[in-house]
Amino acid sequence: MSYAKDPRVDDYISGLPDWQQAVCNEVRDLVHAADPEVEETIKRSVQPYFVMNGNVIALLATKDHVNVFLYDPTVSDPDGSSPPATTTRPAARSPITRATRFRREL
Repeated sequence: MSYAKDPRVDDYISGLPDWQQAVCNEVRDLVHAADPEVEETIKRSVQPYFVMNGNVIALLATKDHVNVFLYDPTVSDPDGSSPPATTTRPAARSPITRATRFRREL
């Protein structure tokens, strides 16, 4: 997949352990596959954000997991696979959220 990469996001991801790099790169690919207009940036000095008319996704790697922050989960769902936004887990079945299931076992 070809998309515009922010070199600061590349730097953030390349500094992580291999398993976290894999998670972050999968999320990155999923975000850009969902909408090629999404742009990458760094906010809060180091944290990767994916933006398009506001925040869409943010990443934050910690010692044993990767946080994937989803903003405004009321995105279109043409195949009807996601539950309505009024549920407690609005994007639980979204393709992007499958990357959040990765967690390193200690």
